[in-house]
Amino acid sequence: MKKTVVYKSLSEQVYEAIKDSIIRAELKSGDRIVELELARTYGVSQSTVREALALLRKDELVVTHGNKGTYVSNFSKKDVEEMYSFREVLETFAISRAIERITDADIAELEAIYNEMVTAGQTDDIEKMRISDVAFHSVIYKIADHSFVYQVWQDVTNKMNRVWYFTNQFYFSDLLELAYMHKPILDAFKNKNKEEACATFITHLNYVRHQFLGPAKHEDDAQ
Repeated sequence: MKKTVVYKSLSEQVYEAIKDSIIRAELKSGDRIVELELARTYGVSQSTVREALALLRKDELVVTHGNKGTYVSNFSKKDVEEMYSFREVLETFAISRAIERITDADIAELEAIYNEMVTAGQTDDIEKMRISDVAFHSVIYKIADHSFVYQVWQDVTNKMNRVWYFTNQFYFSDLLELAYMHKPILDAFKNKNKEEACATFITHLNYVRHQFLGPAKHEDDAQ
């Protein structure tokens, strides 16, 4: 079986590295991005760093303020609420299509990822949990077989990953709890029950949304 090798330019590699640092909150909201420092850190030219920053601006992960420089972008309660409310519409549509198309092999793939989430929860591995969580939902979008919807999901994943990491890092004391919340979604797919799948997803989404947006949980802007 042939494997596809994906070539990434230096600027794309630097972009991925900085993006991961932002998602993991190693670079925090409001932190200044200094091109020269990044060039030295990654051993590349400043022009390569500028190309990477252009990609990050497209993802709205950094913002440039005229001559004041480039900074990691902030996100507010309103930003998070808009992301969650949009995702509810997007993913319930994807779930409805996926239920009609899902195969036994697809269910096995979802179950395997769910088991990886449980393992991540048992070992308190937040990074493995994030990757598995995104993979679980990405499979649903792939099964839905709607190229435009899948592309939109890919486009918002960076923002959702950042919010996900922030939310679960601070508001889930037990990652295993988060893993188990995906079991009713998996069971609904096994039963090919569209209404149940959508309802259990919304319950899961609203719980996570409440963890972040609940009263007196944090200040208006996530820092």
